[in-house]
Amino acid sequence: MNHNIKKCIEHEIFSPPSFAVLLLTWILPATVLEAILGDLMEEFDERSKANIKAARTWFWQQATHTSMIYFKKIFNSPSFIRKLNIVIPLVLFSTAFTLIAWLSYADNLAEYAPGFWQTLLTGQAHMALFDGAFWSSIGDYLSRVDSVWFLFDGPSLIITFFSISLLLYLDRKSTFTALQMACWGYALVILPYIWAIIHINSNHFIATQIGPIMAIGLITFLYMVLPVSFLVHRKLKQVESNAKYKDEKIN
Repeated sequence: MNHNIKKCIEHEIFSPPSFAVLLLTWILPATVLEAILGDLMEEFDERSKANIKAARTWFWQQATHTSMIYFKKIFNSPSFIRKLNIVIPLVLFSTAFTLIAWLSYADNLAEYAPGFWQTLLTGQAHMALFDGAFWSSIGDYLSRVDSVWFLFDGPSLIITFFSISLLLYLDRKSTFTALQMACWGYALVILPYIWAIIHINSNHFIATQIGPIMAIGLITFLYMVLPVSFLVHRKLKQVESNAKYKDEKIN
């Protein structure tokens, strides 16, 4: 066997698992990565002299455990949650807009799955997201949008106004934490849509009556998701600022 090939194989066998090293590199902050990885590699070298299989298993365990500790720190940090609170509402806003545009301009449901029309008549517009025909035709429906008037809905505006006012009032009265603001805010975002589904299924409406009720649920969702995201974002910034102030005071 070629000496270089043999050397490469030996290096691969007696090296720690490459995916475990990548996991640590991806999750650990640069400030601690070199020190932690160096300690693990040193211990791995010692263990591999006795049993390479056991050493690799040990390295995986240490890498997973260490990564989870730092992942929890990252996930629980206000800055990460703040970024998540921006990305997810933007995705939800785009999804709601797409569904509303589709409901406004869709004119042929024959290509959808059997029984889809009946599902739609129960108010479950979100089920369109799970149908391939929706995604294959959505570009066509979006290209037909030539104004934003189809997004205007009086009842939805009224519900949004009172919901946001309620959030601001409750915050002033009891000073919400970021978690409380998120729970109350996003509950108020989704509540009109849930109400619409329950209302439709609790009564015997004809198809032309179902559309306006679905519109209230979806358009209110569209109106509220970004303002609520802003309120939660503001709370998270306060938490982050308070934490920095405490750290500076201690130091």
